[in-house]
Amino acid sequence: MSFFKNIVDKMRQSEVLSDIRSSSFRDILNGNIFTKKFIRRQFWLILLLVTISIVYIDNRFASEKQIEYSLSLKRKIQDAKYESLTISAELMKISTQTNIQNLLESKGMKLKTGKTPPIVIE
Repeated sequence: MSFFKNIVDKMRQSEVLSDIRSSSFRDILNGNIFTKKFIRRQFWLILLLVTISIVYIDNRFASEKQIEYSLSLKRKIQDAKYESLTISAELMKISTQTNIQNLLESKGMKLKTGKTPPIVIE
């Protein structure tokens, strides 16, 4: 604890921080805060933090856009799956033997089903 206490005491006695403490809200609005010694010494650190925060925000927007795109693709895949199931069910319904016989009779074709079962050739 004494190590941190020494650091805090040194910071309180520092002239650089007392210069910052004496600044007002008007100095921030005018831009005079950038002429203070502490800010001039830490310019590159502040610039680095601003750059990292911009990159972070951009990364978040990009990831949200990718998540939205993947969700839309999943919805499209699910819709295609349901459409495929519907079409295959309709095809199974149409291709039953009774429906084929009814279709042949309605077209006027004189085909009839065989009385003997098919023979399996091995």
